[in-house]
Amino acid sequence: MRRGLAVVLVLLGCVALPRPASATSSQPRSDILQLVSQTPVVEPSGDLTIRLRVSGAPVGAQIRVEIRSRIPTRSDFKATLTGKTTRPRVAGPFQGPATPDATGVVVATVTTRDLQSEGVYPVTVDLLTDKGSALDSLLTFMVRLPLSREFGPLGVAIVLPVGGRPALRADGSTELDAASAQAVLSTASVLEAHATLPITISPTAETVDALETTTADELRKAVVGRQLTLTPYVRLHPAEWLAVGLAPELGREFDRGVDDIRDRLAAPDTSTYVADDRLTAEAALTLRARGVRSLVVQETGVSPLDERLFNRTLTQPFSLSGVDGVQAAVADASLSAHAGETGDPILDANHLVADLAVLYFDNPPDKRAAVVAFNEDQHVDPKLLDALLTALEPATNRILQPTTLATLFSSVPRAGSRGETNGKGTPLARTLTPTLGANLSPFASQLRSAETDLDSYRGMVTADNPRPAEFERRTLVAGSSDLSASDQIAALETVRASIQGEAAKVQPPPRQTINFTARDGVISLTLRNTAGYPVKVLLRLQGEKLEFPGHENGLLEQTLTAETTRVSLNVRTRASGDSPLDVTATTPDGHLLIGRTRVTIRSTAFSGVGIILSVGAGSFLALWWLRHAIAVRRERRSRLKHSVRGSDANRAED
Repeated sequence: MRRGLAVVLVLLGCVALPRPASATSSQPRSDILQLVSQTPVVEPSGDLTIRLRVSGAPVGAQIRVEIRSRIPTRSDFKATLTGKTTRPRVAGPFQGPATPDATGVVVATVTTRDLQSEGVYPVTVDLLTDKGSALDSLLTFMVRLPLSREFGPLGVAIVLPVGGRPALRADGSTELDAASAQAVLSTASVLEAHATLPITISPTAETVDALETTTADELRKAVVGRQLTLTPYVRLHPAEWLAVGLAPELGREFDRGVDDIRDRLAAPDTSTYVADDRLTAEAALTLRARGVRSLVVQETGVSPLDERLFNRTLTQPFSLSGVDGVQAAVADASLSAHAGETGDPILDANHLVADLAVLYFDNPPDKRAAVVAFNEDQHVDPKLLDALLTALEPATNRILQPTTLATLFSSVPRAGSRGETNGKGTPLARTLTPTLGANLSPFASQLRSAETDLDSYRGMVTADNPRPAEFERRTLVAGSSDLSASDQIAALETVRASIQGEAAKVQPPPRQTINFTARDGVISLTLRNTAGYPVKVLLRLQGEKLEFPGHENGLLEQTLTAETTRVSLNVRTRASGDSPLDVTATTPDGHLLIGRTRVTIRSTAFSGVGIILSVGAGSFLALWWLRHAIAVRRERRSRLKHSVRGSDANRAED
C-alpha cells in the first residue's frame, strides 16, 4: 500500500486495489452518492471514517477513495473546491464494493498515521460501475490535527439568524408558512442537542411572535445561555431608513424588537449588532447611540486591506474610521457561502470545517477568531448545523473552538495598522464603504402618514383598547425589506384604511331643523357608535348667528360609551329666523374627520334690541305725525286769519 496506509471497507473487509485503467471520463450523475457523516478531525494516530449512502447503484458498483496532498493556503483551498486545480495523490486509490450495511450505509475507514504533516487534505470519493465507469463522485476533506498541543484553537463565532418573511399579513391576519415554522423547530432541536456549545443567534422578533406556543417554548430552551444580538422587529436596512429621515421610526423598530425578544425568549445583548453591506457611518453612529459597541460588518462594506501588510485572512477585530467607541469584525462570506454549496448539507458542513481548519493552520500561535455569519436569506439546513456543531465539539476538536461574538470582541486582540496581531501598535482602522441601497422616499411619506393616523386613532380610544397595538404592529411589519416597495406601500395604505374604517364607525348627528321660541334654547345632538367599544370624539360647532354658552370656543369633547349618545347643547340665537349650525366630528386631535352635519335653528322670538328699535321707530313716527298735524293746523288757522283781515279792509275802502 502506498505510504503504508490501509483502508477497510466495512462489511467486506476489502484491501486497497489499484485504480482501474478502464475508468472513463463520463459525467457523474451527482444524485446517487451522499455523505452521511465522517470523522470531523483526525488525530495523528487516528483513522478517517467516511459513511456514505448509495442510492440505486448497479450490481458490482465500487467505491474508490483517494487522499490528495495537503492544502497550504486558503487560495489553494478555494481553487480545489472549484476544480481549478487537482492536487497530487498522496494515498490510494483504495477501492471496494459499494455494498451497504443493515442501516443502508457504506462505511470506509482509512488509517492516516503514516502521513507526516498536520493540515487539510482533499479526499475524493468516487462511485464506479463494475467496469470502472464513473457513476457519481464527491469531494470531501480530512482535517488532520497537529502533534503539538502548544497553541490554542481558532475561535469560531457562528451567527445564526432565526426568522423569515413576515407572517403578519396586510389585512391583520397572521400566517407563518409551514416551512419557516418547521425550520425554527428543527433548528431549536439541533441547538438543544448541542446545548453546551456557545453560539450567537440573531432572531427576528416578528417571526418569533408568530410561532406556535410549543415551537416558541422549544426555541426558548434552545437559546438559554446563548447570546442574542440586537435586531429590529423585522428585517430591514437601517442606513436606508436614516437616509430619508426615518430615525424615530427606525428607533421604534429596534425598541419593539428588543421588547418582544426579551418577552418571548431572553434579554438580547443590545451592545452587539450584525450589519449588512449597506452600513453607513451615520447608521453606525446611530447604533452606537443605542449602546452598540461591537459590530459585525460585511467584507464588501469596508475598505480593503493592504495585502503587503495583511497577506492572510484577517481574523481579528479592528476600528471603524469616524465611529469612535465601536469595534468591528468581518463576517467571512466565504465561510457562510458553504451553506448550500453542494446540495448535500453534510458535505457542506465538512467543507466549512475544512475551510476553518485552513484558517487555523495559517498561523496557529496567534489568538484569532473567525466569524461565520449566515445570511438572513440563506436556508441553513438543520443537518448542516448539526454536522457543523458536532465537528466543533471540544471533546474531539482541539484546533477550532466555538465562541460567541461577545467573547470574540472581549478576548481577541485588535489588529494593528502595520499587521500586528498581538494587540500592540496603532489599531487598524477601516472605512465603511456601503453598497448603494434603495430609495425609501415614497415609503417614508406613507409611513409618516400612517403613523399620524395611528396617533390620532390612539387618542380616540381608551388605553386598554388593543387595536392601536395591532395597527402599530402592522405598520412596523410594512417596513420589512422582505417586502417589495409596492407591497410596503400597499401594506401602509391598508393600515390607514383600517384605521379610518374604525373611525367611520362613529356617525355624526343627522340633519335636522329645531324651532326656538326664545333667544336661548337647548338642542340635542344624537351620535351613534357602532365600534363596540368606547370612543372619544371632538365636536366643532360653527354658526355665525349663534353663541354656545359654556363652549365659547365652539369645541365640545364627548366620550361615546353606548351605541347611541345624546349630547345636550345650550345655544343662543342672535337674531330671529333661520340660523345654520355646522357640526364637525373628528378625533380628539382634530386630524381624522368622522363626519359633518348641519342643524338649522329657526327662531320666532324678538330680540330685546329689535323691540327697542321698533318702539323707538314707532315713537319717532308718532311724534313726527303729531308735530306735522299741529303744524298743519297752525298753518290753516294762519291762512284763515289773513283771509278775514283782507275782507275787512276791502269793506272799509268801499
